[in-house]
Amino acid sequence: MDNEYPPLKRHESLQPFSRDHFIALRLARDLSAAALGDEATALNARQGFLAAWRLEIEAHFDEEERWLSPLMRPEETERMRGEHSRLRRLAVQEVVPEKEGELKNWCAVVGRELHDHVRWEERVLFGAIQQRATPEQLQAVGRATAEIESRRPGCRKRGPGPRERKTPAPVACCHGSSGDF
Repeated sequence: MDNEYPPLKRHESLQPFSRDHFIALRLARDLSAAALGDEATALNARQGFLAAWRLEIEAHFDEEERWLSPLMRPEETERMRGEHSRLRRLAVQEVVPEKEGELKNWCAVVGRELHDHVRWEERVLFGAIQQRATPEQLQAVGRATAEIESRRPGCRKRGPGPRERKTPAPVACCHGSSGDF
């Protein structure tokens, strides 16, 4: 369990990125588990990741780089872009499922790298941005993320939280689970 890192209150402008991170962590968990399973499980996990990649993750990386880089220190920007670049290469990497262990190895690598990247952003980067950014900068990011959420199809419903809805709205996510995130 990760008790070393207590939950942090996210500024509302960063919350859309954190919601995307929640899905990414679930994908990372699924990929890591699939690496220990059979080939069919690994193939399903890869397909789930690639679907999420096309629907959200690729755009999420672009949006973080566009809107958060100006609020980051050079070494933070370099790390974020480097990790994004590595995950982009892995997302388009050809994997031959028939080659013994290649698919499961891909799942293990992507699962670990995605997990570590999201944890760094959530535990270190976002807190640093919240401390350094001016209210005006955070408001600008908030306007951008509101626009992003209104137009991105994604694999889950975006909009009012459960307390603001008049009726429950279960959501089917691209990797088979349902519920509000």
